[in-house]
Amino acid sequence: MEYRTLRLSCECGGVPKGISGVGLSPTHDLVICWQCPRCRRNVYTVKPLSDCWRDCLTAASANLPNATPTIDTADDREFLHRIGVRY
Repeated sequence: MEYRTLRLSCECGGVPKGISGVGLSPTHDLVICWQCPRCRRNVYTVKPLSDCWRDCLTAASANLPNATPTIDTADDREFLHRIGVRY
């Protein structure tokens, strides 16, 4: 499975050593929570799912021009299960 890494950083310039939470907001945003190892603040990174979707389509169309996006593959379900997402 291919994926694109999100660049995460705190206002102080610190980058996460680990992520404490990933979720979805009621307004359809991806929310990533982590504690900055530099300044010890809790940081919440929010990205609209529409932007995520647009980024994925751009990457897919660059690599596989005739590809049709697949939905809910076994690999996707396994990945989501490993990071704690439940249906």
